[in-house]
Amino acid sequence: MRLHPYASLLARPPTYYLDWALKEWQWFERSGLINGDYLINDGLSSSNQAISTSHEGNLDRLTDGTCLNNNGTTWTYNQGVILSGLALLYNATRNATLLDIAQKIADATIQRLTYSDGILKEPCEPNCDFNQKLFKGIFVRHLAYLIPYLTDAAHIQQYRSFLQQNAESVWTSRRCEVDGLYSLIWSNQFSNSCEPSHNTSTTSAAWDLFVSVAKTKPPSIRSSSNWTLLGLGNCMDDKNASMPNFNKMNVTETVCRTTAEQDQGAVAYDHQ
Repeated sequence: MRLHPYASLLARPPTYYLDWALKEWQWFERSGLINGDYLINDGLSSSNQAISTSHEGNLDRLTDGTCLNNNGTTWTYNQGVILSGLALLYNATRNATLLDIAQKIADATIQRLTYSDGILKEPCEPNCDFNQKLFKGIFVRHLAYLIPYLTDAAHIQQYRSFLQQNAESVWTSRRCEVDGLYSLIWSNQFSNSCEPSHNTSTTSAAWDLFVSVAKTKPPSIRSSSNWTLLGLGNCMDDKNASMPNFNKMNVTETVCRTTAEQDQGAVAYDHQ
């Protein structure tokens, strides 16, 4: 979906990437990956032993009857990556059902994948591998991507407060004073911030959390008169000043501004 605003620049029909995204979402929703608790399990199985109930109250299978929810672990990152995808798909279609599902997944995560103090918990804690130590950071990053698209003030405040609560716990009590790295476990119910499992992966997840808190309170990109948008090519401001970007294709300020208005998740910079 992040490619959708750039379809014309990539010599594709206007709805090329949107059409693919809609097909992918149709498959994903029907696949059974979203379980009855609105959490996403880790995969599908062809085994009849893997049958479970989907969020729609039906057996989790495709029309050909071969794929079923595997009842695998509900990792936090699986709950996260779908949030920004649904947000961008909503932005392109204005189908409010997409936001409703995203909110239900986020709510289920906050309710079921947390410690008693409301702090995010990875199912593998305290014995996570190097990849799993990054997962919570992925969830909070994509929750932050979702928030700008929400219209329900109660949900917006709920998610901002959740991120803030987690960040305060990590910042105040989960940093190892010996090496400056952050703990795998974010809850301050645990006393040892220098636990053996902490490393650069756990610290990366913590910084994802801090950035997510900052990101959920950004100034509107429409309020800045001189700015450049991080997107495809070099975006030019009204004085033809440019910022180097992913390739050498120059685009006008009009294209940058139009793209930003279509994609509220885009990153913008003030140009001085």
